[in-house]
Amino acid sequence: MMVRKFSFVIILLSTLLLGSWVEAAELYIIAPAIGKVRNKEKDRHKAELEIILKDKEFKKALRKGVMGFLKRAAAKNKGVKIKRAGFGDKFDPESILVPLLFVDNVISFVDEYGSAAQRLYKGRVYIGLNFLLFQAKSESLVYSAPMLISVPYLDKTKNFSLNPLAGQIRRAIVEFFTDRKRLKVDAQDELGKCLANMDYLFSTKTCAVTDINLSEGTLKRIQNPGKYKSLAQMLASQALSQEMMVLPPKSRFNAIRRGLHASVSMFGVSFQQGSEKSGFSERDNVYQTSMRMPKPETVFRLSIKTGTKDNDLGAFIERNYTTAAYLQGKGEVIKCIKAVDATIAKGHTSVSDVNFYNSLINALSDLDSCKR
Repeated sequence: MMVRKFSFVIILLSTLLLGSWVEAAELYIIAPAIGKVRNKEKDRHKAELEIILKDKEFKKALRKGVMGFLKRAAAKNKGVKIKRAGFGDKFDPESILVPLLFVDNVISFVDEYGSAAQRLYKGRVYIGLNFLLFQAKSESLVYSAPMLISVPYLDKTKNFSLNPLAGQIRRAIVEFFTDRKRLKVDAQDELGKCLANMDYLFSTKTCAVTDINLSEGTLKRIQNPGKYKSLAQMLASQALSQEMMVLPPKSRFNAIRRGLHASVSMFGVSFQQGSEKSGFSERDNVYQTSMRMPKPETVFRLSIKTGTKDNDLGAFIERNYTTAAYLQGKGEVIKCIKAVDATIAKGHTSVSDVNFYNSLINALSDLDSCKR
């Protein structure tokens, strides 16, 4: 589904301790540990992003942002409080949540402007992330929030580096958790219910985005269909997450498992994978568990059609880029049709996919404006 998958796990928060799911509860959070997943595919942005996300001030701001994010959701239920934990807290698997933040993909789209002698490159970098929340006892996924970070790029170099964009990337990730308008009220209520009661696992509201089909005309127009599909999958996942829990792809399970195990290592506890029963084994400080991921109740297929229409303005062309995206699953059809207009000089050195991507983003950014 994706031409390239540049993944590494960032263990965002090591643990949350919960006293009781029924009565008043206190959730404790500690400083994040950072890790990564080995990726066979080499990409220049992967190493750059890893360095960018290891910045100490960024991690401090991120930890504070996530604390506020969870506190706002916990405030939906009386008696649920979130505090910072210390290294002396007891490892109680029934009362521990493990939040993870991992990078799913890094893709960039660049367009060329101007004459050959005065060429300028303009585009955007998209970083797809997933914020996941697990219960330590069963390693069950209880909450998921796909994230898509967008950072603009403008330079005279096509093969650019992420390093000059480091500040914007860090700020955009932190703002996902600090922006109070990021999650709809319903989505925040769902997270609040999870924090108050671990039996509430979105069991009837899970979904996954699988097949992505492009029309024949779209395949001819798009220069890099793999990148386009990757962005479409991330956009659809983020849009659907406002209504239901979007499950991560199976290809991420091993990375997630390593993140879960590393997150509890601060307690001096290690996991033994594959046991049918959970609990401490005869070996000291070895906890037996097996990761459980919910099955998607609804599997969505995404079909995309694109089109262009030109209006000749003499030295310029006014071009309309229209995108029709159809999400289909369990008898439901969500039709999203949006367009963008761009004025293009006839002396433009080349016309890339950038405006098609902008049209796609408009189409999938808000499902409330789509027809059902």
